[in-house]
Amino acid sequence: MRHSLLCRERLERIECILNRAAGEPVTVRDFTRRYDVWKWELEQAADLGWIEIIVRKPRTGRPSPAVKFQEHSENPPAKLPPPRWAMEKMISCRHFNFAMQAANALKRGNRTIVYLQCMTDAYLKSFPHARKRHVATSSMSRLLKHPDVKAARAWYFAKVNLKIPFSEPMPQTRQGIRIKLNEAVSRFAQRGRFL
Repeated sequence: MRHSLLCRERLERIECILNRAAGEPVTVRDFTRRYDVWKWELEQAADLGWIEIIVRKPRTGRPSPAVKFQEHSENPPAKLPPPRWAMEKMISCRHFNFAMQAANALKRGNRTIVYLQCMTDAYLKSFPHARKRHVATSSMSRLLKHPDVKAARAWYFAKVNLKIPFSEPMPQTRQGIRIKLNEAVSRFAQRGRFL
């Protein structure tokens, strides 16, 4: 499952839950089931040094992971994560999938009629809930203008044209894709392939 970075608002929610517990550790299961706080959020908060994940061993039963405040007397104060408004939104999985299908569809033809058919087929593979083909064509044309889809398509085209090695993982944000593509183009220019 893909997940994003922990934001400041979610860290404040974790601290509020721990303050309500009045110093008692709260189990990870309670965080996920009662308070809708994911395990990866707790792990990132622990990596930043705000909380500590311990294993609580009861007298009877299985041990369970629990969360408590980090002792700041030994360590320096932890860095706050960025607020939600300052974080870039990740590209959705469906947009990634459509961009990959669209990049593969362009290999089959580039005339206007063939292009529309191929791209509509790519949209129908990515969004199988679409029933009517003319509706899928109009949705496809709108989706091709979306900046996230444009960035993901540029990434796939760069991989097909061997500007980026296939082993390189794809960034999950638009800005990350732009940075990686600019680095790849500058590397190739230094080797003389674009001169």
